[in-house]
Amino acid sequence: MNYKSIAKPSIAAVLVLTAALGPAWARPSTISLPAQTLGAEQTLIGTVGDSKCKGQAIDRKAVTLLSCTYICTHSEGRDYVLATKDAVYVLRGHSRDLDRFGGGRASITGRVDGNTILVDSVSSVKKG
Repeated sequence: MNYKSIAKPSIAAVLVLTAALGPAWARPSTISLPAQTLGAEQTLIGTVGDSKCKGQAIDRKAVTLLSCTYICTHSEGRDYVLATKDAVYVLRGHSRDLDRFGGGRASITGRVDGNTILVDSVSSVKKG
């Protein structure tokens, strides 16, 4: 087999593809940092759950809201959510802290953008 006859078209194809995609690769990122575009920091209180169950009671034996939230977020790749009396927010960041509050009430401080909260801190709800 003549490798020289295969190499020239392959090299030419790579060069053409590189030239065609070069402008797209050279563009600056259009992704802005959330902290630059989000509103002021807010604190919301609600139930931490996952995007499937949203902190609601489940009808499975030997499965608690905590274990359900953990399974859905870690094994199924679902998002953490905060269910308040008015809305359900997707939570971004601090997943280790959210693990402790799965299925329970928490005070979430962060920047709200639509239905998403960029989490700055997670704490227990103060009674009183």
